[in-house]
Amino acid sequence: MNEQTTAPWGNLVGIRPVKRVVKMMNDGLCDEKIETVLKQDFAVSSEKTALAMKIAKVELEVMKTIPKNAVSLYIDIPFCPSKCVYCSFASMPVSEMKDFTEPYLNALYLELDKIKTIVTDLNLEIVSIYIGGGTPTSILSLELDNLLYKITRTFDLSGLREFTIEAGRPDTITESKLEVMQKYGVDRISINPQSMNDKTLEMIGRKHTVEQVYKAFELAKQYNFKCINMDVIAGLPKETVSEFAHTIDAVTDLGPENITVHTMSIKRAAKLNQDRDFAGLPEDFDVAEMISYAHGKLQNTGYEPYYLYRQKNILGDLENTGFSRRNTPGIYNICMMEEIRSVLSAGVGAVTKLVRGDRIERIFNVKDVREYLKRAAEMRERKNYIYEFLNLEVQ
Repeated sequence: MNEQTTAPWGNLVGIRPVKRVVKMMNDGLCDEKIETVLKQDFAVSSEKTALAMKIAKVELEVMKTIPKNAVSLYIDIPFCPSKCVYCSFASMPVSEMKDFTEPYLNALYLELDKIKTIVTDLNLEIVSIYIGGGTPTSILSLELDNLLYKITRTFDLSGLREFTIEAGRPDTITESKLEVMQKYGVDRISINPQSMNDKTLEMIGRKHTVEQVYKAFELAKQYNFKCINMDVIAGLPKETVSEFAHTIDAVTDLGPENITVHTMSIKRAAKLNQDRDFAGLPEDFDVAEMISYAHGKLQNTGYEPYYLYRQKNILGDLENTGFSRRNTPGIYNICMMEEIRSVLSAGVGAVTKLVRGDRIERIFNVKDVREYLKRAAEMRERKNYIYEFLNLEVQ
């Protein structure tokens, strides 16, 4: 085993390295020139140079199909069955928040009404919806039904090309919830094992088993979603290269349309960061071997990388990469990562990202459920800046 001694991305900083490649391609630079810039000016490795260029070409093909007035809609459901040790999202155990679920959803609906007014006033077209969190499927089936009814009855979805729900925890997936999603046109869901090793799942606080992953996947396949995504993480505490390879093999054998390979990053607010002795994180060269194995295995079984991003404090100075097959790249992921269109967001911790040419601005929502309920009117009022950003007056 060769220990990794140089940063694979060289001195190319930022979470969106592919965005730079896309710009160079749009500026008319040939592949040879782009490779030279990446390798010589930024000291990016040959492997990561090839990866970035391959993804850029996939993204450019998708971008060509996105209308100029397109936007994505993000909706946050900040509840989970339990909190994983690596998580820093604004999520709370649903068992402790039962009294807040209904008030939260009602406040969320009012924010969606505000966004609907803006979308209509500005003649925007919603091309993708992403319901994340948290774990949106941790709420009750009836609550999920009410949420999806609200979305589909509020917005004009005639231009919608992708409707995703982050059904991440397999222990929250039931027949009734899958039926609700199918009824309202959800066509992409995520079932995220993170690891296919029970020992690791217990250690990181997932509170579900590998067997539940298999059962949830087989159940979801019966509903003929256009795309099922599965997330895995390289570099989980005390997990070896061979154990991670087993995860990749197991998930690949299931054959979901998308597989997203994350590299562990140590987030400031995560439990993992607060107890480094507990962590037992693998060495950088082991994580690099994990990522190399995943990329090789996936591309040898028909998957191609379609989007990529990096994070602060990511192990091995590596990256997170989404893979797809059967022509199913995630539209929301590409729009978000390459910042080609605005994302209008609602809910706790949601960030509205406004894009106009090279100018990008953000509108932040508060990150606590109780605070969101107290300041719900303020969250809606903040959305008026969208008009100002586009040089239009509030209607």
